[in-house]
Amino acid sequence: MKTSALTKSIFGFVFLLLCSMQVAAVSPKNYLYDTKEENGKIISKTVFMQENGLLNKQVMYEFVYDEEGKVTEKKACRWNKGTNKWEPFYQITYNYNKENEIIHSTYGMWNKKTKDYSLNVQEMTLPVSSYDEIFS
Repeated sequence: MKTSALTKSIFGFVFLLLCSMQVAAVSPKNYLYDTKEENGKIISKTVFMQENGLLNKQVMYEFVYDEEGKVTEKKACRWNKGTNKWEPFYQITYNYNKENEIIHSTYGMWNKKTKDYSLNVQEMTLPVSSYDEIFS
């Protein structure tokens, strides 16, 4: 009888713990954005998280465009609180093939040793018609 009550108490505690973790995980974060534009194109976007009345830098994105105004490169950097510097995180390059009407993208994460985007390289091909969905 005592072990049954103890078992129920333990299960109840675990259940409450899991519920509170779930609530914490879905609580919305308060993000703010600083977007810089040139000629109607976004060239950079910095993401801040508002915590306790302070803005903390999180991620910065930089964009490069071709002569037709399409994104050819997206770089992401993360803020390092210890060094107070932006550190490269990943890069995506986009190549447009008009004949086949495809976008070939290459994703790579920053490699500190070789100082390039050679980690976890992945490639994807998408139809050109997906451009607005990708960059909206």
